[in-house]
Amino acid sequence: MTEKRDVVIIGGGFGGLTCGIALAKEGKKVTVLEKCPIPGGAFQSFRRHGQMYDTGFHYVGGIGKGEVLHPLVTYFGLEDLPWQPLDDRFLEVHTLGHTLFLNRGFQQFVDGIAAEFPSEKAALRKLVSLMKSINKRIYDSVLPNHNVFDNVLMGVSAKAYLEANFSNPVVRNLLCGQCLTTELTDKLPLYAFLQSINSFTQGSYRLKGGGETLINRLVENLQATGGELLTRKAVDQFEIGEDGRIKGVHCSDGTEYHADLFVTTIHPNLTIQYTPECKEMRNIYRRRIQRLENTVGMFTVQLELRPDTIPYLNRSISIIESDDVWNTPCGKDAPVQNMLINFNVPLTGQFATNIDLLIPMSWDAVSEWEVSSLGHRPEAYKAFKQKKAEECIAFAKRYLPDLEGNILNYWTSTPLTYRDYTGTWHGSSYGIRKSYDNLLGTVLSPASPFENLYQAGQNMMLHGMLGVAMTTMMTCNAICGKDLLSQAR
Repeated sequence: MTEKRDVVIIGGGFGGLTCGIALAKEGKKVTVLEKCPIPGGAFQSFRRHGQMYDTGFHYVGGIGKGEVLHPLVTYFGLEDLPWQPLDDRFLEVHTLGHTLFLNRGFQQFVDGIAAEFPSEKAALRKLVSLMKSINKRIYDSVLPNHNVFDNVLMGVSAKAYLEANFSNPVVRNLLCGQCLTTELTDKLPLYAFLQSINSFTQGSYRLKGGGETLINRLVENLQATGGELLTRKAVDQFEIGEDGRIKGVHCSDGTEYHADLFVTTIHPNLTIQYTPECKEMRNIYRRRIQRLENTVGMFTVQLELRPDTIPYLNRSISIIESDDVWNTPCGKDAPVQNMLINFNVPLTGQFATNIDLLIPMSWDAVSEWEVSSLGHRPEAYKAFKQKKAEECIAFAKRYLPDLEGNILNYWTSTPLTYRDYTGTWHGSSYGIRKSYDNLLGTVLSPASPFENLYQAGQNMMLHGMLGVAMTTMMTCNAICGKDLLSQAR
């Protein structure tokens, strides 16, 4: 007889673990199922030659007291991790022949840009006013029965807003300096754009020990609240009861898990693949999910550096060379044009030990090899990765000349790597692509076609650590029928 839980959560990434903690804190018996040997999803870390490298966690905004992410960090017990604040000039941006900086703090943010472009000061103040308005009501969006259409900024094009309010193309590109943490398209809602830049402007942070440190703490906190995490548990089918509710899940190793409630944090496309034909999930719903566009993935080159050669840089570097930052080609043969350079916090000393180079890459760049598996990739794929890595390194050296002669080794990952290691659909970095003029079709609610199946994660509303943590609270508030975060705010 299979033991029955109160809640089974599918996916042991950041979204699944935070959902588990929130529901376990409400007294529910929670089991989180993760298909990989280690949890974390896009927050996984790995080691090479004794050094730790991050999969998708690089730096985050709004962690500090009084900042936008702090209530969530406190609620999940992450506030005392070794967060390292970045410099006040937290982002160095190279674009259109200029080297500029984004500054921490709203007034400093305005003054820093206006010092170079005084004619844009009024528009910058207006932008900051919008960011402040987001801060005042940001957690309203996760309350039970909240309607996403009440948020007027979700229905405005970010690109159209910047073009209408900022006349200088250099300033527009500078404001898009975070473009490697948010996919920029013509359809991107202004709210999603502002929420990202807002949190980083409040305060930007790296984490000593990287994503592994954060995930380990979440696992500890899940277990401390009575929940459990089971790894190597790849769900491959939902069991539907005669009453039309989800009865249990079947895993590829033959085990089954039954519960009263289920939460899926995996991509909706995978969820419908694991759901047998039934009247509750109609074909029209399946087709709608299958037609949803996904955001691009990422190609990452992770550099191992010679010891004591390149000083650690406590800020990130964004390079924008594309003619149109909102429509940058990122297919197989596309040249390297936009890049984020991220230094990982050294465990000791003042010199960098490894650096990440990130560029956007679409699924079609690697789709010809999609039937291959880890450890069994064809030579053509390996040659493609090597060529692209060499292009990225040459590109980065133009802005970090000290890299010349100081790279010992490098490792690469593509959207195909992300798909196989983290389970993200087509290696998408930001989940389902949101569209300001089609919110009904691209923003998903916690509810599903099944009464006792809920959805969470970056595919729902917003991506990133802040966005996923918010969808966790949105889903768990819907399950519990109350504002779980009220005491932390």
